[in-house]
Amino acid sequence: MVITVGLLGNPNVGKTSLFNKLVGARQYVANWPGVTVTRIEGATSYRDYTLHFVDLPGVYSLSATSLDEKVTRDFLLFTPPNVTVVVIDSMTPEQGMYLLLESLELGLNVVAVFNTIDEAKKNGINIDKEALQTFLGVPVVLTSAHTGEGIDELKETIINSFKKVTRTKLFEYGEEIENLIKKVENCVSNEYNKRFMAIKYLENDKFVRELINNCDFTTDESIATEIAKKRYEYITAIISRCFTKSNNLLSTMEALDHVLTHKYLGIPIFISLIYLAFNFTFKTSEPLVGLLEFLFGKLVEFIGNDTMFKSLISDGIINGVGSVLAFIPSIFALFFALGIMEESGYLPRIAFIMDKLMYSLRLTGRSFMTLLLGFGCNVSSIMAARGLSDERERITTILVSPFISCNARIPVYLMIIGVAFSQYKAEAFFLIYLLSIVLTAISSRIVNKVILKGETVPFIMELPRYRLPKLSNIAVYMWNRGKHFIEKAGTIIFAASIIVWALSYFPDPNNIENSFVAMIGKSLEFLFRPLGFSWQTVSALIFGGVAKEIIVSSFSQFYNGIENVVLSPATAATLMVFVLGYIPCFATLAAIKAETNSNKYTLFAILYSLTISYFIAFLVNISWRLLS
Repeated sequence: MVITVGLLGNPNVGKTSLFNKLVGARQYVANWPGVTVTRIEGATSYRDYTLHFVDLPGVYSLSATSLDEKVTRDFLLFTPPNVTVVVIDSMTPEQGMYLLLESLELGLNVVAVFNTIDEAKKNGINIDKEALQTFLGVPVVLTSAHTGEGIDELKETIINSFKKVTRTKLFEYGEEIENLIKKVENCVSNEYNKRFMAIKYLENDKFVRELINNCDFTTDESIATEIAKKRYEYITAIISRCFTKSNNLLSTMEALDHVLTHKYLGIPIFISLIYLAFNFTFKTSEPLVGLLEFLFGKLVEFIGNDTMFKSLISDGIINGVGSVLAFIPSIFALFFALGIMEESGYLPRIAFIMDKLMYSLRLTGRSFMTLLLGFGCNVSSIMAARGLSDERERITTILVSPFISCNARIPVYLMIIGVAFSQYKAEAFFLIYLLSIVLTAISSRIVNKVILKGETVPFIMELPRYRLPKLSNIAVYMWNRGKHFIEKAGTIIFAASIIVWALSYFPDPNNIENSFVAMIGKSLEFLFRPLGFSWQTVSALIFGGVAKEIIVSSFSQFYNGIENVVLSPATAATLMVFVLGYIPCFATLAAIKAETNSNKYTLFAILYSLTISYFIAFLVNISWRLLS
């Protein structure tokens, strides 16, 4: 028999980690709000039952103001699961218990799970499980997704709750509000939970107000405020009776936050840590990168290129695909360093640090967290913008996401830096990433001034606790980010390398200057002459519009190996800036079109990126040549 189980909880309570423990899924465990934007499902067998879990987007309330909250609310309201597991952080249970009360009001069959019990014990927090069950009127399970404690008990409790549905005594708000609830209930259709819908109506929930359009009952904000106040009073009373603390668990975290999120020290510390991450990347990966380049070079020499087939294998596939694969160690090393910062709980604090700066750009730290995903893939940050409740902020974030330097650009930067700035690798890498943030900020200001206008919504974010990074989680983070290159090397880059080889080989195999690719590059070379780009660079940039890694593959084929590429420092710096700014890839454009549902915004993204990248690249080229 199949039991459908909904996993509900606030962002950052370990809900997705718990999901992984329950079903063995390798869904990535992030350390900031909004990581799960759509439904994630998995199943496991226990006794004679199949437990089908749905990992819902993390929310703070069942009032939907953003797309991810709507996914959760609609699932619970219209297709409620057999059992709803509400996951609550044992260290900070207040917000999770607020969501628990709403779930009970919706009439869901609830199991309350207090997660991170291992951390609670270490920090001197004792939980009276029996008392909690008495006050809440639902089964309570204490778990640790980290150690696996309570996982089997949770499965057992889910099955028992399925067999015997628990309906708890509903929390009451006092005579005045209860009378208002009863009045609104008369307007609610029988197909919905009347009490839940009436309370949401009084809370001025937009969705419910539109649904219950036959009710002329009016309320002001004071009613919604009073409802929230009553809930928190009830929650505080329960916590005071069921939770005891034996030491000051927050002192260390508060001391760290005082330094790392300091209004003057926060940004310099962030910049320093990013620089150290880049320095670590080059120091640790250089030997492996050199070894791979040597091996691929020897393989090309061994095969030769004296026939068309040999040329296809050596010049096309090995030079093309191998030139990208050679940078895999650097990419994995970078994501290992970033994984440490994320797993420790530091990365989410960057949103807090940057909020004041983002506010001046008419965005918030919430947008910054979404944009951070773009350092992995611009498509991810564009999709994650669904979680932004303010439409103006959402569209702005989508339009500026392409300027965040995604991981597809990394091999291009590494190639250019290796050719022209080998003595200053970490510094050059750091500067291009810093420029990425500056360019994103400038573009945000322009978009908000010219296209989208409106007030900035205040940013509220619950910061996760600092944690000692767990190697297995860092490894998963590193693999999930880095495997993208291996997958693309075997698909898009492989196919593109063959196409580039064919255009380079024909019609004259003996002279690439007479090839089709040279004809294409030379026909457009005049447009890029102010930037100092050769026809080879122009052609590579054209192919790079499909996927940025193809630029590396193209250069490798045009010059018969990356080691033969020659770029002056001025041209190299100009090329890096242009690669940063111009259209990331077709997938990014498709994501912009899908998320904005607008040809106008998609066209703007194309034209603006080409214009701004050309303009800044031109300034870099002129300035470099004048100064040198």
